[in-house]
Amino acid sequence: MSLENDQLDHMAGRPWIYKVPPRCPQCGYNLTGLTSSRCPECGATSQRRQLEQNASEVTGEVYRLQDLNDVPKAGLRVAIVSGAMMALAITCGFSGLGSACGAIGGFLSFGLGLSILRTMRVPREALELLKEKPNYALGVGVGCLGALLIALSIIIP
Repeated sequence: MSLENDQLDHMAGRPWIYKVPPRCPQCGYNLTGLTSSRCPECGATSQRRQLEQNASEVTGEVYRLQDLNDVPKAGLRVAIVSGAMMALAITCGFSGLGSACGAIGGFLSFGLGLSILRTMRVPREALELLKEKPNYALGVGVGCLGALLIALSIIIP
């Protein structure tokens, strides 16, 4: 009789060391407390190594997202400075330079603002590990401000 890896893992009784719970690789169902290697939600089977690798990747992503609210704040600063430079250049008669400032600042602030949406690929309970919750309103607002700067740089050549 041959035992499979998941049966050996279950027999070994190793504790779960990750802050995020084990999730089914197919449907994302929380597998905490299950003794079977089969997901009760979708029926997919998984080995402990797969679950640990997935939890490790999610934990790494949460670690990278720790200071995520700082990115839209930087985008807001970029939008304010480039908008001011755009207005100053246009006022001084350098509309081409103003359009360039608006376009560059707009693209930067658009990308920096909407980077907050990276949290959408992390499970909800993993987001609870962040020291501060993602500020979606700030991120989307900065993204819209960036889009406005891009539109103004096109309209005012």
